[in-house]
Amino acid sequence: MNTNTNITIDEFFIEAVTQNSTSVFKFTMSKTGVLDYLGEVETFDASGYQQIDASTYFSPSWYTYLPKCLQADFKICFKSGIEKLDHSQYSFLMHIGALLLAVKVRDSLLVAELLSRRTSVFTANLPLVSYIIKPIAAEALFAWMYGRFSNQDEVYNILYEIAKDRLQIEPHKETLEQCFTRYFKENSGMELTIGIVGSQCHFWTHGFTRLENVINHHVARDFTEGFAALREARQKFFDALAISVQAEPYNPHDKNAISVSIEDIEAKITGSSGKTKAGYIRATGAEILRNARPEQFAYKAKLWRVGNTQDSKYGVVVKICL
Repeated sequence: MNTNTNITIDEFFIEAVTQNSTSVFKFTMSKTGVLDYLGEVETFDASGYQQIDASTYFSPSWYTYLPKCLQADFKICFKSGIEKLDHSQYSFLMHIGALLLAVKVRDSLLVAELLSRRTSVFTANLPLVSYIIKPIAAEALFAWMYGRFSNQDEVYNILYEIAKDRLQIEPHKETLEQCFTRYFKENSGMELTIGIVGSQCHFWTHGFTRLENVINHHVARDFTEGFAALREARQKFFDALAISVQAEPYNPHDKNAISVSIEDIEAKITGSSGKTKAGYIRATGAEILRNARPEQFAYKAKLWRVGNTQDSKYGVVVKICL
């Protein structure tokens, strides 16, 4: 992207403030009205800047569990130039904060979900969006296509175009599934966030009711002073849940099955331990991962999110290291 400061007249900073840290991303607008992205900055003094709250189209309240690194308050900081932005540019800056943070923490599925929620805003500024998400576009495409039940749609088309160079896609020689098999075989050390399927057929989410009953009981007793402590305790409870993601070559229904088991919530509340089945990586995605690395049976993983869309609080998302 263009970083020639000689033609820059206005600067905009997007702040993403979490409980533990602040990330700041810089944009500029040239004399000709071109909005550009200069990346994350290490130091930023907000004194002397006006600040406006960014859009709340992404909210931690939609999730049963969300890691602290994504529980952010987004603000746009500026000294001048905000009135010169056209409607498309203004809307872009209002919504880009969550996408920038998702890329930074490498939440590949969330990148795709955010594109889906505000497709029109992001497609109106596609060169900028493409540049921002390119480092994680391949993983986002995989998560979107194989971590949920979906067909080729506008988000697929966007991610495909951005990721095709990194994936070295040759559609006349291989299918997308074969392409990803090759990609994961040739690359290691990457992180992948992906939703699991079949959670409605297993009992892990049943523990939510018991946990919420315990929390509500204590909040009712001490709402003012106890709420913050209980919120922190609830976060730590989910943060500490053990998880296993492993192949099931003995599975009679699918030899490529990859199961996800998570520490039993109800057992943990009562002081016991042990995992229970939470679901599976979707069959097509599991087949790709198994074919790419048939020698790998266990995957280093952690519970990443519970709730993978605004209206589905119980969708389970895991982060896998490949």
